[in-house]
Amino acid sequence: MRWPIQAVEIAGGIVLRACMLLRVCVLLAVVGASTSVWAETGLSGALTDPQGKAVPAASIRLLHVSGALVAETSTDDTGQFAFADVAPGTYRINAAAPGFNTVSKDLVLLAYPHATAELRFGSVEGQSQSVVITAKALEPTLDLRNSEVFSRTLFSRDDQVFQQLNAGINAGQHEGGGKSLEIRRFGFNLDHGGVNGGLKVLLDDVQQNQGTQGHGQGYLGALKALSPELIQDVTIINGPFSPEHGDFSGLGVVHIRQRESLPDQFTARLQGGKFDNGRGFLAFSPDAQKTDAYIAYDGSYTDGPFLNPGRYRRDNINGNYTKTLDESQRLGFRLIFGRNDFYSSGQVPLDLVNAGLLDRFGYVDPTDGGRVKLGTFSTYYSKSFSNGDTLRIDGFLGRSLFDLYSDIHVLPQ
Repeated sequence: MRWPIQAVEIAGGIVLRACMLLRVCVLLAVVGASTSVWAETGLSGALTDPQGKAVPAASIRLLHVSGALVAETSTDDTGQFAFADVAPGTYRINAAAPGFNTVSKDLVLLAYPHATAELRFGSVEGQSQSVVITAKALEPTLDLRNSEVFSRTLFSRDDQVFQQLNAGINAGQHEGGGKSLEIRRFGFNLDHGGVNGGLKVLLDDVQQNQGTQGHGQGYLGALKALSPELIQDVTIINGPFSPEHGDFSGLGVVHIRQRESLPDQFTARLQGGKFDNGRGFLAFSPDAQKTDAYIAYDGSYTDGPFLNPGRYRRDNINGNYTKTLDESQRLGFRLIFGRNDFYSSGQVPLDLVNAGLLDRFGYVDPTDGGRVKLGTFSTYYSKSFSNGDTLRIDGFLGRSLFDLYSDIHVLPQ
């Protein structure tokens, strides 16, 4: 019988076909797995500067050949970077960091498990910075002191004028008080008022610094003729130098304005103190229509605390006459005259004072001293306009005579 044999052959064919089908499935599974493994890969690398040092915190961008951004990362502290799961293909990788020109590199990623790319900056980025400097004219600060400041302290020395201002001006007397002040401001020694920039002093628009004084440039000796009762106000300009005020104004300007009339028709004042200190002030100010005027005398005397009495005697005459011509015009005249005689204790040697050989109020030569005569005649015309402007013309004539006696020699040891 042939039928059983045919049945066996059919069964064997089914088994064979099943085995072949199983082999095909296994092969497809292996190929599929292999395709899945080789479809994606990784990319890593390092970024360095022109000297080969690592560049941290740099921006790394992976771009497709079409220009589309694929991935972006940053370098770590050692300059390393990495991209995962990157499909094979053609790419461009860019690296950028502050201070460097951007660097690019083209690469082709194949179906390998991993790829590397070493990047290096070739040059430092050029630095450019714009600085805009703007400047404007410096506006000096202004301080104003009115007559009340001087009415509280009726001084007998011109250095006390500046002490009452409280404006950073140190003024001191020497040589018996008859010479000009010694001025210091903001730490600068101005000598008698004219060196190291100077301090300009104006009295009713008339400059008090003497530019041709033989004893010292910018000499302020004319302030001896000033009386506190006649001061109206003081304007202080705290520098810097301005062509408007000219020479001696490097460390500021002090503008003293005197009264044109006094509140009382008659004024009399007497003062006295230690060291034979005495002072008298007499003034007459008439009450006249369209006229402001006064005439005043100021006299003082003091010996000071010195063993050789200073015998400082000062006499001042001050007058003003101002006529109101109409509502917008005024014409004025002023006269200031002063004289003083003094003896000086001299500039005593400090080593002798420290050794106890000379009293600090002592003297070397009792004949040291001097005498001063000075006078100023001034006039002014002013006109006011409807727009608020004022035209003012000033003129003055001054004369100063100064004799100083000094005994300069080396004392025997």
